[in-house]
Amino acid sequence: MDVGTTGVKLAVYDEGLSRIYYERLSVGFEKTAAGYVEQDAAKLAEVVKGFARKAKSMGAKKLGICTYRASVVAWSKEGLPLTNVVTWIDGRGKDVVERLPSYVKVLKRVSGTLAQILSPDSPAVLMRWILDHVEGLREKVERGEAYLWTVDSYILYTLTGRFRSDATNAALTGLVHPKNLEGIDVVFSLLKLPRKAPEVVDNVVEAGSFEGLDVSVVIADQQAASVAVGALSEGIIESVHGTGSFVEQCTGWLAMVGGGLVPLIIVSLDGRRVYGVEGFIRTTGSIVEWLREVGLFSSYEEMEELAARAGRGALIVPAYGGFRCPRAPDVRGLVCGLSLGVRRGEVVAGLAWGVALHIAYIVREIWRRVGASREPLWASGGYSRSDFFLQALADVTGLRVARPVDVESSCRGVAKLLAFADGRISRRELEEPPPTGKVFEPRVEAGEREHLIEKYRELLGVLRRWEKNPFLSGTF
Repeated sequence: MDVGTTGVKLAVYDEGLSRIYYERLSVGFEKTAAGYVEQDAAKLAEVVKGFARKAKSMGAKKLGICTYRASVVAWSKEGLPLTNVVTWIDGRGKDVVERLPSYVKVLKRVSGTLAQILSPDSPAVLMRWILDHVEGLREKVERGEAYLWTVDSYILYTLTGRFRSDATNAALTGLVHPKNLEGIDVVFSLLKLPRKAPEVVDNVVEAGSFEGLDVSVVIADQQAASVAVGALSEGIIESVHGTGSFVEQCTGWLAMVGGGLVPLIIVSLDGRRVYGVEGFIRTTGSIVEWLREVGLFSSYEEMEELAARAGRGALIVPAYGGFRCPRAPDVRGLVCGLSLGVRRGEVVAGLAWGVALHIAYIVREIWRRVGASREPLWASGGYSRSDFFLQALADVTGLRVARPVDVESSCRGVAKLLAFADGRISRRELEEPPPTGKVFEPRVEAGEREHLIEKYRELLGVLRRWEKNPFLSGTF
């Protein structure tokens, strides 16, 4: 089961890891009066339980779950939500960061790691926001009458009644150290959070059961995608293009690299952890949906046809939720290159080029800090179905881009871990790549590629200066 930012997917596999059933239900967002983006926690739990029952009715024996990350929720000891899910994309954490004491802001300036943890989209910061805004919750958490943590822990609790969090999700909260999985006391203290953390467990674990269905795998969704393509050895790189676009490269060691890149645990098995680094764009598929809603196309097929016929005319900078790499949280989306000759196709193609160029920027930052990638760059997720986009991605990264046959990579990664949990595949087989559907070779000459990337860097520099202008950033 893939519990994603906009919906939940159920995939049922046979013993040979062939998918025999697939279904997706949209959960969607709720926008509050303040403009925040939340998700109905009760509805989310209802969908998850319904899918678990459906899987069991089809003969499933074990359940694996991957969840979207960096989003938090509070719930009661009875498993009932006390808040909606506060999502990673709505930016309310900025209120907490701006109100931090001056000495904390000084600490942020001298510690790059602390600056990352105390950023507006950090789960630790979002937890503080919830405690500040839900009356009586702090006292209930301290008494053990309520819980506050990330979505993976909430889903596990609603299914099994156990307060646990998997290593990949817990290490991204800013409250659990990815090296030893112990609590980071200084962050709890600086944010004045109750020391009530869940038990942190491996990704393959006897997590409990739900109505007789054993829960055997829990992992973050992007890390599950890395498992799907076997990105568990140093230098292997993969990308997922769903609601947002995420790039992960396996490092083989815990790399606290800065620059807006996120150190992460890709997988934790039998107490041994595989590490990587990640960069991301918050909005990709969500911009595709926005373009559809404003009438630029009516179907995926039309979108692809329009882009394929268009030339380079417009460019969409996909900063609809700001950027983390480079650090530019208040930058917003931009369409540039407009002229009287630009039509729908150029705008649609401009999104593909914009996402591809920013992914290329992130890839270069990864190379600069942890070393070069090993080809191919695996690409999966909904937007990876676009041949136009993947060709643009190959052209501007200079890497061969491979699309697996099964682009639902998060589900596939969970299925591989379930097979590992059941003893059907070995640790070595987890590293094997998936069947390839199509490979895209770079067609752009190296000189032109470097020119495109350099001009995009210059554009990002302009936008970052714009961001610092209080009139422009506050008005447009």
